[in-house]
Amino acid sequence: MLFEQFQIFPGIGKKISQKLREANIKNWDDVLNSACPSKIPISKWNKMQDFITNFQKALNCNNYQKLATLLPEKYHWYLIPHVLSKVAYLDIETTGLSWHNSHITTIAVYDGIKVHDFVRYDNLDEFPEFISKFPVLVTYYGKCFDLPFIRYEMNINFPQIHYDLCFLLRKIGLTGGLKRIEHQVGISRIESEGVDGYDAVVLWRKYRKNNDKRYLETLLAYNNEDVLNLEYLLYYGYNRLCFNILATQSQNSSASLLQFPNKKIKNPFRAHTEIIQEIHQRSV
Repeated sequence: MLFEQFQIFPGIGKKISQKLREANIKNWDDVLNSACPSKIPISKWNKMQDFITNFQKALNCNNYQKLATLLPEKYHWYLIPHVLSKVAYLDIETTGLSWHNSHITTIAVYDGIKVHDFVRYDNLDEFPEFISKFPVLVTYYGKCFDLPFIRYEMNINFPQIHYDLCFLLRKIGLTGGLKRIEHQVGISRIESEGVDGYDAVVLWRKYRKNNDKRYLETLLAYNNEDVLNLEYLLYYGYNRLCFNILATQSQNSSASLLQFPNKKIKNPFRAHTEIIQEIHQRSV
C-alpha cells in the first residue's frame, strides 16, 4: 500500500497524484524507472525520486527514526507492514491516574513472541534498557497516559515510532476504551473478563497488604491480556484503513492486506477466579 501512494510526498496533492495515475504511473518503481510525464513539473518529479531513494535507503538500513522524519506523522501507519518484527506492545498498571501523585505497579511488554513483565519492587528498573531495544511501540491511549507516566517516573524518553491505537482506530470509527473496542471487533477475554483499571489498583493494594501472590498473578494476567490483544487490533486497524483507501481508488492495486497472526501466545500468568470475585465485592 505504501509504495502506491503519492500524496505522502512533500508538495504532491490530490491533483498531481491523479495526473500521475492518468500517466500510468502506478507506484514508486514507476517513478524511479520512467521519464517525467508531460503534465508533471520536472522539479516535483525530481523531488519525488529523491524522496523515494532516501526512503528506500533508510528502510534497507532499518533506520526507523529516519523513516519517521521522512513521513508526516499522519502517514506513519503506512509503515506498519514494514516494522511488525520490531514492535513492542506496551501497557502499564498504576496506583492511580495522575503520574504526579501515583506510581507504576506493573508494565507488560509483548514482543510478538512472548510477554515480558516488569513489577515494582522486583525488576521494574530493568524496563528502560529493555524497551530501548525496540524501534516501534504500540499502545492504547499511551500517548496521553502510559508514556507520559513512564517518562515522569523513570525519566526516560521514547524516540521510537509510536502507534497509539486509540487514535489510529478512531480513523475507522472505533472509539471508547480498550475493552469496548475489543468487544466491537469480537475479542473476548477468558480469565480476566470484567476486570478493569480500578480492579487493577485494588489487586495491587491487596497484594502489597497480604503478600498473597494470587493478587499479583491476577493483576499480571490482566495486564498481559491488554498487550496481547493490541497485536490483533494493530492488524485490524491497518487492514481497515487500507480497505477504505482502496475503496476510493478506481485503479487496480497490487496492495495486499495483512494476514492475521495464526499463533497462540501463552499468558505466563493466570487470573484467579476467586480473587476476581473477591475484589468485585469492593471490600478493600
